[in-house]
Amino acid sequence: MHHYVKGARRLPVVSVALSALLALTACGVRPKPMSLQDHVRRADADQATLAAGYIPLKGGLTLGTAIARALKYNYDAQVAKLEASQQEKQIDLALMQMLPHLAADAGYSQRSNNNAAESIDWFTNQRSLDYSYSEQAAHGTGDISFSWNLMDAGISYFSARQQAYRALIAVERRRRAINDLVKAVTASYWEAVAAQAMLPRLDPIIADAEAMLAASHDAADAHLQSPLTLLDYQQYVIQLLGELRRIRGELISARIQLASLIDVPQDAVPTLTTMPQDVQPVASLDDAALEHVGLVMRPELRMEVYQQQIDRQDVYKEILKMMPGIGAIGNGNFDSNSLLVHNIWGQIGVRGTINLMNLVQGPRAIAMAKSNIKLSETRRLALSIAVLTQVNLSAQHYRTALDGLKTARAINAVSLQMERLADVASSAGAQSKADRIRHQMAALLGQLSYSRSLAQTHQALANIYASVGVDLVPANADIQDLDHLTAQVERSIAGWEAGQLPDLRLSEAVPAHAATVPVASAAVPVGAG
Repeated sequence: MHHYVKGARRLPVVSVALSALLALTACGVRPKPMSLQDHVRRADADQATLAAGYIPLKGGLTLGTAIARALKYNYDAQVAKLEASQQEKQIDLALMQMLPHLAADAGYSQRSNNNAAESIDWFTNQRSLDYSYSEQAAHGTGDISFSWNLMDAGISYFSARQQAYRALIAVERRRRAINDLVKAVTASYWEAVAAQAMLPRLDPIIADAEAMLAASHDAADAHLQSPLTLLDYQQYVIQLLGELRRIRGELISARIQLASLIDVPQDAVPTLTTMPQDVQPVASLDDAALEHVGLVMRPELRMEVYQQQIDRQDVYKEILKMMPGIGAIGNGNFDSNSLLVHNIWGQIGVRGTINLMNLVQGPRAIAMAKSNIKLSETRRLALSIAVLTQVNLSAQHYRTALDGLKTARAINAVSLQMERLADVASSAGAQSKADRIRHQMAALLGQLSYSRSLAQTHQALANIYASVGVDLVPANADIQDLDHLTAQVERSIAGWEAGQLPDLRLSEAVPAHAATVPVASAAVPVGAG
């Protein structure tokens, strides 16, 4: 009884100790939020890292240089590259799973007394031996063993194949990231070109128009002219001012966006030297050729093809799981127990196992894996329809941009003539300053429309190549050497402007993930009609 009470007194002490241990463990697991100083130090370190790799611009900025700088300094593209690299490293890890399992073990044990025992005769149920032991109270053991299972190796093989396809999907994902970035830079660059040409003229005209609008209000207050005439003039000027201010805001935003993409300060955008007038737009398009290239080259479709292959490996894995697992085992052992006759010995054997439940579950698992293949195929077909729609829409947008460019060119020609006649009339005193400014504003709107239409035409052409999945640079391009990357981009842009598509016959000679033939070396024209 006394012993029971003594043990009972120990229980609260043990409970308190366990509670304290759990409390300390909980405090150690739950992290503390980072302080403001920690975030400041992290931000300073990140800013220093970003500034360390910065290369300042020298001279003017071409479209090729802008795209190359965006590829080099855009971290989304770099993340896509690192993801592809990580997936490739996972392939080696998956292949290692096919190797035999090799393990080593060592230990030491000590008893307070010898492990002695007696024996009872089975037939007589009488004691047959005195107490004896065959193991020392203290001794060390060690062993090294290996095992290899044919079924596990087969499953690991198909898992490695799945990982290889995932690496190819990562490459296609990087292609898509690069194409999206090229599309964004191209659009911002052409808008910034229009801004560079028109912004210096916009601000003075807007200032003059605001001054004349204020003078018109003063004239209305003084009743110097007919109220209806003044209101008609004010309405017209206000509408023109609103349009000019809207376009001015869009042009400034394009310069800000371009500066962000090419990693330069917002107030230090250099002179853009690639002018839209330097190239001739493609006059016609071969829709059938565009559709075929789009179905072959679009990264999203290739990703679905690889995903279907991943699902196909699941079928093979489920079939293997239904088969007997035949494996080999072996080990080498050591025991320092001096009572043993053999302290070192080895074993080897073959073992066969089968999971009977897999025979029941296997057919359903195989059917599920096959349905995933069918689902992937259906998803790819649905995506193909979407790709064809995007290709045809981009081609139609380009044709619409060409029509808009023709109209804007005609309006600009008329506006320039009106501006010249207004200047002559104003110099001769046959026109008021208000009418001259009104005509200048209308002429400037016509020039703005033409400049932006020209930029939009080039954007539409770039969108065609983005919609068909043609790479400006290969997915495995080296983005660290800025000069080499710029030269590669410039060569590809020349092919774009010439309206060329990749020759798919050349792509068949290289792996699917590397079939990114530069446009500059292509031989199939976009404008085939």
